[in-house]
Order: sequence, then structure tokens, then C-alpha cells
Amino acid sequence: MKIEHRMEQPMRNLFENITEIKSQIEQAGGATLLLDFDGVLSAIAPTPDEAFISEENKALLKACAERFPVAVITGRELSEIKKKMKVENLLYIASHGLEWEEDGKDHAKTVPKETMEAINLAKEKIKPLLPRYPGMIFEDKSFMFAAHYRIMDPALIDAFVKEVNSILEPIVKQYNLRLDHNLMTFELRPEIDWDKGDSVKFAEEHLSKKTGKKFMPIYIGDGLTDEDAFAVLKEKGISIRVGEDRKSVAKWYMKDQKEVALFLKWLLSLKQ
Repeated sequence: MKIEHRMEQPMRNLFENITEIKSQIEQAGGATLLLDFDGVLSAIAPTPDEAFISEENKALLKACAERFPVAVITGRELSEIKKKMKVENLLYIASHGLEWEEDGKDHAKTVPKETMEAINLAKEKIKPLLPRYPGMIFEDKSFMFAAHYRIMDPALIDAFVKEVNSILEPIVKQYNLRLDHNLMTFELRPEIDWDKGDSVKFAEEHLSKKTGKKFMPIYIGDGLTDEDAFAVLKEKGISIRVGEDRKSVAKWYMKDQKEVALFLKWLLSLKQ
């Protein structure tokens, strides 16, 4: 599904309207916290390997998990996000919803064989670009792959973007795959009826069953793939984007990733 959400009203600054957020949480009897990893719990890093959760954010998240339901929803592989986080008692939903850990057990959706063959074909066509474009980083994942160019020489970027599009777009059309281009990263993955919006719904259902309560869902994201999650919570949740973007459907925004810790501290100050 191609993201085609439309913003209907301007985003509002989260902390300038924090009393409204507090009122929504109190009316629901508490909060369920759903967060992306890159750009939210971790600052955007030059390379995927360099991304990490700070000790402060890790401690805050552990404290949050002791108070209310928490889920991390990410495009990273399940094994990788658990290794980077090292925080227990969370619901981990990885690979844009294709993998998840539920009650200590790992699960994965079934991807058609022909879809994986098409993605592997695309991998073999993209990999030869590595020696020609210094600074390109190829990230091989279980169900998908990403090509990053954040540390590439700016003089090479236009040619790189054009060549990647020329290689991948025909494959995307022929095999019905999903290509996202955001934050100086191309990501090719299966086009299945599941995205971060569906992951939010799954997390809400799972966590409400586990706790026996249905709290106010709060989702914090920072990029294009988070728009599906923001859209799902449009009428019945709190959607927060890290960084203001007039094209986003998120209702609230934080100025930058550093404000995530401030918001977690504020959440912990509430009675739940």
C-alpha cells in the first residue's frame, strides 16, 4: 500500500499543548506507549550500526514499562532490535510488522516464495553499486533490504538516486513490491496488506488483552513509514511526530529527538 495520507489541519507543538494531552490520557484511564526506534529512541545515525538507545532513554523506557504497556515498532529485524534495546517486558514488532516477539516467543509472517525471489533479484542488482558509490551502505534484512546514502559525497547523490530508481522501479512494478525512499534511504520490501498502522492495531489489541484495559494509545515516529501509524490513530489516539512536517498527518510534533526523553519523563510524572 502506497502511503497517500493527507494532512487536514496543521500540526501542533506537543509541549505547548501538554494539558490537552494530559486530559486525553486521564479520560482513558492511562496510556499505551508505542514508539519507533530510529529517530525516536535513537538519534538518526550516519550508519544503521551506529544507532543506539542512550542509557537515559533506556532507563526511562524501563520505568515506563513498569507503569504501563509499551511496544517498540520498527523496520529493523527482530533479532537486531532486541540486541540494540536489551529491555524486557516490551512488545517488539519488527520488519514493519513481519516479525514480532509475543510473550517471549518469536513469530514471523509468511512471505510468498516468488516475492522473496524478486527481492533477492533486486539485491543482486543493487550490490554492484557499492564500489562505484563510496559511502553507500547496503543493509541486508530477512525480508527486505535497504540502501543508505547519508555519508555519501553530495556530488554523487543525484546520480546514485537516479540509478537506484532506474534499477528498482521496474522490479517493483513487475513483482508488486514496496519501495520507500526517506531519510536518505531506499528500502525495498514485500507489498503485503500490513504496515505500521496494522502493527499499531495489533499492539493495541495484544496489550489490552494482556492488561485487561484499553488505554489511550500514543505513537511516536519520525518518518514516512510512520504515517500509516499516525493515520490509524487520527480519531482515537495521540500521534506525535519527531520534527514538524506540514505533509504529516500526525496531530502533534516534538521539535527534535532530544525531546523524546522529556516526554517520557513527563509521562512518568502522571498517575496511572
